[in-house]
Amino acid sequence: MEDNYNPIIGPQYCLPDPINLAFTTKIAGVNHGELSVTDVNGNPFFYFGRSSEDNKWILVDAISSCTLVSMKEKYWSLHDRWQVFKGDTTKKEALLFSVKRSSALQVHTKLKVYLPDNTEEDKCDFMIKGNYRKKSTIIYKGDCASNIVLAQLSNKHEVIKCQLEKDAFGVNINPYTDYAFIATLIAILHKISQESEEAASQ
Repeated sequence: MEDNYNPIIGPQYCLPDPINLAFTTKIAGVNHGELSVTDVNGNPFFYFGRSSEDNKWILVDAISSCTLVSMKEKYWSLHDRWQVFKGDTTKKEALLFSVKRSSALQVHTKLKVYLPDNTEEDKCDFMIKGNYRKKSTIIYKGDCASNIVLAQLSNKHEVIKCQLEKDAFGVNINPYTDYAFIATLIAILHKISQESEEAASQ
């Protein structure tokens, strides 16, 4: 994995060993975002929050308080496309990757991720597939046919050693995988799921 996978957000977020992260909407000391990320002991890693500028969402390093990426939904797009930019900007030259649903109408989640140089988008660079509500979701390098798993969601609380709310879930991330990138993908998945639930209730 080390040889064929380049970090998306930063090499400092790639570890030589597997890492388990916990995703929660309630964590002491981090009140900024609706979705926060901790290690299994409850130490905060990241939080997500809405920026008043450009109606975007941001991923913030909980330790340094630096904005790592900005996320913006492209409204009126057929496949719920999101664009992710490096730092606190949404300028075109700062684009890191984009995410879209593989189909406008689908029961289970299947999101395709494209890097900026993949302009044709014939094949995705990463894929998210599964049922987010049941937390049975896998993130692949390439499409799911590649069988190269980068991370997998789990609702089993034994991966989480600290006390979190019942809706918290764990994510198992494989070695040399940019876990800030994985956290960003899950945040977008979380937002899309929320929007789908809100639309269904109307």
